[in-house]
Amino acid sequence: MLGFLFIPAFAGVGSLIGSLLLSSLPVVLETNEGERFSGPLLDIEDSSLRIEVNGSVRSIEFQSLSSLVLSKDRSESSPVFRVELSDGTRIAAETVSSSEETLEIKPRQQANLRVPLQQVRAIRFQPGRPATDSQWLGWLEQQQRSDLLVIRREGDRLDPQQGLISEIDSDSVGFDLDGTSVDAPIDRLEGVVFATREAEPASSAISVVDVFGSQWKVSDLTLADGEDELSLRLANSLQHRVPLSQVATIRWSSGLVLLATAESVDSGYSPFIKSNVSPKTLNAFFSPTVEGEADLQMHGGSSIVYRVEPGFRILAGSVQRHSKVADGGAVTVRIELDGKEMWRETLEDRRSRGFEIPLTEARRLQIYVDQDGDGDVGDTVQLTRPRLVK
Repeated sequence: MLGFLFIPAFAGVGSLIGSLLLSSLPVVLETNEGERFSGPLLDIEDSSLRIEVNGSVRSIEFQSLSSLVLSKDRSESSPVFRVELSDGTRIAAETVSSSEETLEIKPRQQANLRVPLQQVRAIRFQPGRPATDSQWLGWLEQQQRSDLLVIRREGDRLDPQQGLISEIDSDSVGFDLDGTSVDAPIDRLEGVVFATREAEPASSAISVVDVFGSQWKVSDLTLADGEDELSLRLANSLQHRVPLSQVATIRWSSGLVLLATAESVDSGYSPFIKSNVSPKTLNAFFSPTVEGEADLQMHGGSSIVYRVEPGFRILAGSVQRHSKVADGGAVTVRIELDGKEMWRETLEDRRSRGFEIPLTEARRLQIYVDQDGDGDVGDTVQLTRPRLVK
């Protein structure tokens, strides 16, 4: 697998890259104009680097570069546990344990990290699977008034129990359920989701991904002369260090766009029962609309299309039956990228379903709400914070 290092044009990056890359490493460079060069890396200076291309030496300024790819083996397997912090950091962990106010996380081949529990959003004890991902992501996307203990049942069904998480050790989770304390075995749990707390505004402008799949949201990173580890500053001044040999990707561009604030390319509505009402009038009443500042409301038979600008990597969000709907039949939500279906969920209850869909090179995003042939009564859904993420 290839490791990626994206190079911005700002002062000081030369010293970082110079320590990160050793001379004569085979690399592939891409410029802002789309040109690609491959060959041994010979030297790195303050604002440029030298590479051997077809027997000739070329010097290229940083400001002309878009990316640099190292041909390094990235075959390391990932730990199973995933810890998600409130700032979006996701940590692949071998073990976790908690005290009254702190969670201790053991990433693979890295120093332990102690995080205040109020900064922990969730811990997933099982690897992601298509059959359970949408259920799990649905709870992560929602505001939680109390802690959730999510039990795995037969048939890939997840069963959330509300209560208070009191302790986590290597084998079990201590949980207070209506005044009754239980020790739930971790091997029977999908994970835990903590009650939503007020989060500080995210200040991370850098994303560092390591070879085990951890995604560190970073406000600052440094590399001292002679050291072989990146020092990362996370939210609330937390510090962590990642060996350079474990760095897979560094991105300096980050951010998101809410679909509720984006201009759609097209939208429409097709009624379940045909009538003499004009399509223009039906669209005015039943086409997708913005709800609040970040959500979308869609009726059965409606669709909406967006253009995806280059640079975005993930489409994320969740969907559930609208809170104003008292009852209704099944309704299916489909998401397509460039006409190819990437996600489908049928809602038959009020539980939320979440999605995180890689965009790859897609340029067109379509969302459909299908009536499933049982009428359109109650087929109104709410998409919560659907967003494009860089």
